[in-house]
Amino acid sequence: MTAHEGEQQHAARRRVVSQLRGRVLEIGFGLGTNWEYLPEDVEYTGIEPDPYMLERARAHAATLGRPMQLVDARAESLPFPDASFDAVFTTLTFCTVEDVPAALAEVRRVLRPGGELHFWEHVRPGGRVTGTLTDAIAPAWRRLGGGCNPNRRTAVAFQRGGFEYTEFKRVTAPPMPMIFGRARVAGDTAGRADILDREVAAEA
Repeated sequence: MTAHEGEQQHAARRRVVSQLRGRVLEIGFGLGTNWEYLPEDVEYTGIEPDPYMLERARAHAATLGRPMQLVDARAESLPFPDASFDAVFTTLTFCTVEDVPAALAEVRRVLRPGGELHFWEHVRPGGRVTGTLTDAIAPAWRRLGGGCNPNRRTAVAFQRGGFEYTEFKRVTAPPMPMIFGRARVAGDTAGRADILDREVAAEA
């Protein structure tokens, strides 16, 4: 699917990835679609549980001429020490994570103090009709879309998973709304709890 992305999708990936600094971890790199947007000075590690994707991604990485650590692992069980990364990032990945609370607990664990979670994810539509329709098609969508859950309330899940937003934007665009932003571990630094009452609540 990423081979058919348009400029809007490329801009979204660039928006998330270009802000990264230091040692970074990508959750679910797939074929490595985000790699072209990585700043040259970041130290990159990525995880991917799909063996077919991992094989193709390693062939892709070999052509880039930069050190990259590619690891066969799941988001729910990250094989890294505590406080290992300055940033963790994810693009259209948490819709397929099986155990979101467990994955977010792992992200919190491996982030260094002050580190941030950068994200671009699609979420459940907030409208009564569109939300109900998305719920209805979700089982078939998961089977056809590699486990993607189109009705996942990811913005709320991030906050319930112990994160506070430092930047948040919700974009309503077909076929489903998108969220962009950054978040830090709650209590680590001052986040923007008011966002839950205004924008995040649209999917609650």
